[in-house]
Amino acid sequence: MRIVTLTGVCWLLSACAGSSGPLPVILKPKPEPTKVVEIPKLPVVPAKPVLAIADDASTLTAWQNFRTDLLAMSAAQRDALSKSLGKADNPVSSLQSMLLRMHPEAGYAVRLKAQSQLAELLPKLPSGLAALLRWDLAYNQRLLESESAVKALTRLNSQQDDNVEKLQKQNDDLQKKIEALTQIEAKLGSGGG
Repeated sequence: MRIVTLTGVCWLLSACAGSSGPLPVILKPKPEPTKVVEIPKLPVVPAKPVLAIADDASTLTAWQNFRTDLLAMSAAQRDALSKSLGKADNPVSSLQSMLLRMHPEAGYAVRLKAQSQLAELLPKLPSGLAALLRWDLAYNQRLLESESAVKALTRLNSQQDDNVEKLQKQNDDLQKKIEALTQIEAKLGSGGG
């Protein structure tokens, strides 16, 4: 009987537990959205490339920018830069000075000397930098050749002008002699007839 009673009680308990309904669900309150404070983004300023004797991309960009800036400088700005570079004694300043002296507005002799110095220096430079500066060397070489040709043609023109003046004087003298002979012939022709 104990078994029947125990079974009945278990059966009643299980029946009661089954009809109690769904278990309560405890809902956590939704957290209130936090206010996001946006920090203003500062523009990303890339570091200015530094001139060096190297052939990485940033250094080559720095040399390209230096060459571009150099062409845009006035004579006074180039003089000031030349004076500041003259005080420094390092390979970068030396190369800057060479490029400064190769400026198209510099004198022929100055550019010629800088040309030969740069030609000697190129094999010692890193390959990327040397390739970049070969353009300057080639451009300056063409400019020097053009100026030499212009000077030679100017000298030749001057010599031709001198020759033309001499020939003009000879022509004038011969013209006067012809006129004198024509007058003598006219006098002889009118006096003998």
